[in-house]
Amino acid sequence: MTVQWLGHACFRITHKDYSIVIDPYNSDYINGYPKLCVMADQLLVSHEHFGHNYREGVILSGKPESESPFEIETLKVPHDFKMGNWRGFCLIHILRADGLKIVHMGDLGTQLSGGEISRIFGADVMMVCAGSCTALPAQEAKRVTDECMPTVIIPMHYRDVNRGGHRLETVKDFAGYFESPELVHHYDSDTIEITPGMEPQIAVLSFRGVNEAVIDRSEGAEKPVRGLFSLLRRKL
Repeated sequence: MTVQWLGHACFRITHKDYSIVIDPYNSDYINGYPKLCVMADQLLVSHEHFGHNYREGVILSGKPESESPFEIETLKVPHDFKMGNWRGFCLIHILRADGLKIVHMGDLGTQLSGGEISRIFGADVMMVCAGSCTALPAQEAKRVTDECMPTVIIPMHYRDVNRGGHRLETVKDFAGYFESPELVHHYDSDTIEITPGMEPQIAVLSFRGVNEAVIDRSEGAEKPVRGLFSLLRRKL
């Protein structure tokens, strides 16, 4: 199984030739990220905010969900410390396949209850907001990881040089709350392979940018089409 960071809170998880994209961002509202155009077999959205629901940026293969190797469940949690009265709610997605458990925390804005922790506890991978001013701050996000004890923690939704909102904390801020610096692994790649029995770590993936053009051959020429709606317009 592979987990690829596509920027901000967006990931592509692939297993047995089936891919799921979670939380595609709209670059018009997220500083520093290029326009998103990626392919997948399935799309998941944690909540309807512009940094997480850019469906136009994901081109679906049409492969039926019955072919998916993943079992998916969700937890509805508040997006803010006012128990959803300010920013509403979002979904935590829990994906299971062949004994592996992958958790995307969405924009969690409060600490978890005991029952919620029990459903997430011991995940092989947790993708968690590492610097959000709109969700848990870095120190509180670290507390969530302490309670849930995932093997691999992948930070997301943080400020990185010129990417991400200026109010967001950096991944260095998040990593600084962990007492063992050797846990932090910086990857020169946007993708990590997940296997049973991995070394516990904070996996900081590198943003590489993805724009997977669709080639429209219907008019006898290869022309890149930058999104599903563009493709539909060309066929009308």
